[in-house]
Amino acid sequence: MSGACPDEVCITCSDQLLALVVTATDAAARTARGSIDGTVVDVSTDLVDRVAVGDVLLCHGGVALQHGAPVDVLA
Repeated sequence: MSGACPDEVCITCSDQLLALVVTATDAAARTARGSIDGTVVDVSTDLVDRVAVGDVLLCHGGVALQHGAPVDVLA
């Protein structure tokens, strides 16, 4: 086991939820695509139901854990 994480914040140890705004879904693969802090990512949606474009998902380690509160997007 390594003594230190190579990154500034370890995704495993951080116990941090990241908000993803869904831009696309793949029901067959049970994944959602969206942006987290400006980076496009795909996350597993195995643990949440009824994911749609525009939803906010709270994610950790590439897995959506729950729906988050809607956000206002300024045009």
